[in-house]
Amino acid sequence: MKSKKFKLIYKARGEMDAQLIKNYLLSKGIDAIMYGESIGRLYGLTNTSLGEVEIYVKNEDAEKARSALQEIA
Repeated sequence: MKSKKFKLIYKARGEMDAQLIKNYLLSKGIDAIMYGESIGRLYGLTNTSLGEVEIYVKNEDAEKARSALQEIA
């Protein structure tokens, strides 16, 4: 996904990982969008680029999101 309004802040290895990160960011008051290839979800692929799910946040929330993710790293 390419957008000037959003920044990529995390690449998850699968849908479950992406949901956990998204929910964590939401708990910190940061709206997040997940974007991934649908074929990865269809076939349950998680260890390939097809299973990768990208997490995006608004540009103005990017720094706050990165800080929040560092808390759990």
